[in-house]
Amino acid sequence: MNKLLKLIWLNCLLINLEGCALLASTAGGSAATIQIAQTIDIIKTAGDIGSASVTGKTLTDHALSELSGKNCKTLNIVEDKKLCEEAEAKIQSVKVRQVVMPDVSTLKKIKAFQKSKNLEQTGKIGPKTRLALWRIKHGIDN
Repeated sequence: MNKLLKLIWLNCLLINLEGCALLASTAGGSAATIQIAQTIDIIKTAGDIGSASVTGKTLTDHALSELSGKNCKTLNIVEDKKLCEEAEAKIQSVKVRQVVMPDVSTLKKIKAFQKSKNLEQTGKIGPKTRLALWRIKHGIDN
């Protein structure tokens, strides 16, 4: 497929995916319908810019990829590549750390926990006790 034909195809694709306002006005939509379509266009464009800056793909690319199960990118057409390519299997190894939280279900257990952390033994879970529990939960303390 030559480059001009690909650019024309890409332009048609973008108009269909991005041009809600253009389609609404061409179809004879009311002023309110056109305004809603313009707002959707602006939101979609902002989302595309944000997504492309982080992932290199637009929201449309992500939608096509999800639906097809392949790695899709509309700009591939300009670069003489297929619109969608087979997705590479990515295996991620995630280490899961199991945290055993202290039992603070009774007054006596709260006081014991507070004593173990050199806190005032009030038997109430106040800010300092909450912080000590948070530090355990997030692996900062034992």
